[in-house]
Amino acid sequence: MNLVIQPLPTNGPLFEGAIRVYGEAFALPPYSDPDRGMEVRARMRDVHRIRAGFQAYAAVERDGSVVGMIYGYRGARGQWWHDMVRDALPAASARQWLDSSYELVEVAVSPACQGQGIGTALIEALLRDREEATCVLSTRADSQAHHLYARLGFEVITEMPFSPGGALFYVMGKRLC
Repeated sequence: MNLVIQPLPTNGPLFEGAIRVYGEAFALPPYSDPDRGMEVRARMRDVHRIRAGFQAYAAVERDGSVVGMIYGYRGARGQWWHDMVRDALPAASARQWLDSSYELVEVAVSPACQGQGIGTALIEALLRDREEATCVLSTRADSQAHHLYARLGFEVITEMPFSPGGALFYVMGKRLC
């Protein structure tokens, strides 16, 4: 596959292609959530794009087709995910992983293109030249994504649900410096 990793704006055709890919990827089990793309569109545009360190990238084939997307931002107190994870960790672990963290918020690759190195390329682009000490993320324990993250040097920090009775997630982290 011949593709380019390029910055992803939060509007326009490239953005809509990225949201389409995200929707396709998360419509499949174990997520089975075909409406999740709409939720991510709103969060990116209305909340996340204004957070410190926000960056987003798209994996685009030479013909202009979007086959993957990723984004993240600096973690900080007062952000829902950050505070949930901080509260679940022992104080020393929370300081180590979250005091200077970059949060990999979402990554998705078209189901037809998974397993071809696109996720790796997106993660490497997002984390290139980061100033934060760590990168943290969460992924469902019943998905295969944690294998990719482990290959890239992420380790499981804790396991937790984000809602009562909800799916179990691995919270994973990688030291960046």
